[in-house]
Amino acid sequence: MDDDALEMRRREELGLIKAFLGIRDPGKRHRILELAEQLADHAVLEAAGLVFASTGALPDDGSIDVAGQTE
Repeated sequence: MDDDALEMRRREELGLIKAFLGIRDPGKRHRILELAEQLADHAVLEAAGLVFASTGALPDDGSIDVAGQTE
């Protein structure tokens, strides 16, 4: 990652942290954390080519094992 991209990423991270810490409602903070985790999981699946175009859903036959994913 080049210096400009790294700097941009750090600014995004700090902006996210600052915004998150400004939310006083614990329920809202928890929901944001859940959404961020879902987006991260989706990105992993997408990178692995496991996201299906029509629904974004995975087959429910248990045939896909994703490292780090818990039920």
